[in-house]
Amino acid sequence: MEWTLENQIDSTDIRIINALMEDGRIAYSALADEIGSSNTLVHQRVKKLKDQGVLKKPVFLVSPEHAGYDTTAIVLIIVKEASQISEVITALKGISEVVNCMSIMGRYDLMVRIYAINNRHLQDIVHDKLQAIPGVEGTNTMVAFEVSFERQIRIPDADTISAYRSYKK
Repeated sequence: MEWTLENQIDSTDIRIINALMEDGRIAYSALADEIGSSNTLVHQRVKKLKDQGVLKKPVFLVSPEHAGYDTTAIVLIIVKEASQISEVITALKGISEVVNCMSIMGRYDLMVRIYAINNRHLQDIVHDKLQAIPGVEGTNTMVAFEVSFERQIRIPDADTISAYRSYKK
């Protein structure tokens, strides 16, 4: 029996996705050769994956260091009232140096990653932009020495999915 996700991603789709994550500009003919399939099948599958929203859009990843950003920081944010979280997130989207935002549980409500030119720039972002957002009660900033690696998440294999979905405590 072939494993499929709820949105009908099969092992061929997974091979296509993995290849595209390595090189989003790969020609469909080369991709077809790599996975041992036809150009037509690759075209059909990529279209299906786009239509389902699995594949969003091909992008180039900019190296923050080469773009002039020498400081990477994680900032934990406390929001005064839970009802203000969506407004705070909306305000964070307007700060270009904030590259991602996650809602988290525990003492803090949000966690953001910031790229800054240097520590002074980071200080200005935190003090003048983040802490000025209505609803932000406090922040805790952690500066990274370096980003050792970064990658996209891989689609897990069928055995892993099956093992964890059937796991009961």
